[in-house]
Amino acid sequence: ANQSHVEFGEGLLNKGRAKKREKRPLTQIEIMAAVEREKQEKKAARRAAKEAKAEARKERIDFELNGPNKQMTKKERKRLESEGFN
Repeated sequence: ANQSHVEFGEGLLNKGRAKKREKRPLTQIEIMAAVEREKQEKKAARRAAKEAKAEARKERIDFELNGPNKQMTKKERKRLESEGFN
């Protein structure tokens, strides 16, 4: 019986190419693509942080203007108080 393990949809030839690619140094385009991917990830992280900060500021201002919502549960009220919104 054949004991070699091959992923479905991935032939032996592709595995050989992948191994060969790992051995050779990266081409300039591959290096640039990796750098670009890194930049995009950092950009996305910064955008997410900025949005989260804006959302928190919006919630804080809304809370300051409207006061505590009377429909809040005890758990929610305690959480807000522990965050310093009292």
